[in-house]
Amino acid sequence: MREEATGRLYGRGAVATRLGPIDRIHGGLFLGGLLSFLALPSPLGVVLTLVAFAVLAAVAPFGALLSLLGAVPLHFTLRRPFIGPLELSLPDAVLLACVLGLLGRVYWRALLRGSGELKSPLRRMLRSPYFLPGLLLVAISTLTLVLLPPQTSRGLVVGLRAYSIIIEPLAVYALVLLGLRGRRDRLWLLLDVVVAGALVVSLYGVLEALWVAVNPSPQVGGYYRISSFFNHPNSLALYLTRTLSIFGALAVALPAGERRRRVYLAGVALMGAAMLLSGSRGGWIAVAAAAVPIALLSRSYRWLVLAGAAGAVGIGFLLLTGLDRLSSLFRPGRNSADTRERIWKAAIEEIERSPLWGTGLGHVEWMHRYVGRRRLRGTELIDAHNLFLDFWSKLGIIGLLAILGLVARFYLLALQAYRRGEAMTRALAVALIAAMTGSIVHGLVDAFYFGLPLAVFFWLMLGLAEVLSSEI
Repeated sequence: MREEATGRLYGRGAVATRLGPIDRIHGGLFLGGLLSFLALPSPLGVVLTLVAFAVLAAVAPFGALLSLLGAVPLHFTLRRPFIGPLELSLPDAVLLACVLGLLGRVYWRALLRGSGELKSPLRRMLRSPYFLPGLLLVAISTLTLVLLPPQTSRGLVVGLRAYSIIIEPLAVYALVLLGLRGRRDRLWLLLDVVVAGALVVSLYGVLEALWVAVNPSPQVGGYYRISSFFNHPNSLALYLTRTLSIFGALAVALPAGERRRRVYLAGVALMGAAMLLSGSRGGWIAVAAAAVPIALLSRSYRWLVLAGAAGAVGIGFLLLTGLDRLSSLFRPGRNSADTRERIWKAAIEEIERSPLWGTGLGHVEWMHRYVGRRRLRGTELIDAHNLFLDFWSKLGIIGLLAILGLVARFYLLALQAYRRGEAMTRALAVALIAAMTGSIVHGLVDAFYFGLPLAVFFWLMLGLAEVLSSEI
């Protein structure tokens, strides 16, 4: 009887689950917002996109969440000028629209049902397991932006962008709770959207590498690193660390009769090829680290052996095509390793100068003390390439404790869901734990939070852990 209920809850054996009746208005809002962004001139097209997705978030939060997750891989590709030098990507516009839509939803319900309705979101927020560290993160970010204002226009742009990356993705957490509370069958549709995006990204990257192999050019050199739809191979690897960990865990931990298990396993092979071709050494280490909780929690050690064999094959491939890229792992002071060493040294000096408050979100000129501007050109946000150094240097010890508090609370909720839930809940909990572990390990040598795709996945995982733990 319990198994039958579980099957109905999770849509066992189905490739896609029912979302429920989606009327034409919701579909029209989605298409209208997308076409406005793609076809209409700026700033009119961006404004109409904001309006369409804001209304969608207000009337159909789960539909808005799916739209955002589907758009995230295009963050560096689909970009439009908005006002002056300000440029928005499609995910930027959808995320901002979700914030506006959720605020509009609250006030519209208050108009219809009375001002007492305004207290309901506040009560839910106070009951959130992430409330205290989340409040601390928002508060210290706001205080440092006001009390430590950037001194240059460049710093102001970077500071406001970093602040938006802290504030706006909170809407992702809210959308998860609104869309999945009491409707966990929808979770599989959410995962279908995420895996579809990851497969498109990976396939494009692999085809990119094949095209270069068939049509070599002197500019490429002996080892080509793919970037797919992203601005840099390392950005692609940061995205794949999260998706590869999630779906690798599900491919291992899902019950043997679950049809999705085979689909995810095939997807993981393609994502793994893309991760290998990205040439991100941090990504390779992060995926290896994510495999440890997968093996321990699922007790499927044979999969760990298979993953190790696949990694050995990949290393053999690299030895044939990119020996210098692989061997530089063990030779500090070269290329990107040298850049990281320089950034870490500068970040430590800033932490020693202001350990309590940090330098603020917009103070980035100190990074150029040891790193040439050309080396950092093209980066969306200046990042210390280490989770601890980045938050400590930007937001002081208070900001670091806030982000660590959020991560600690996430692990407590995910482990609670793993220990007390049934088979499907345990598989989902393993996937979340593996993805967060891979993200943290990767964040020791690269970005962890400051970047729209990274922040969206961070709050998505926090929200999913709460949903799983609250309904067991």
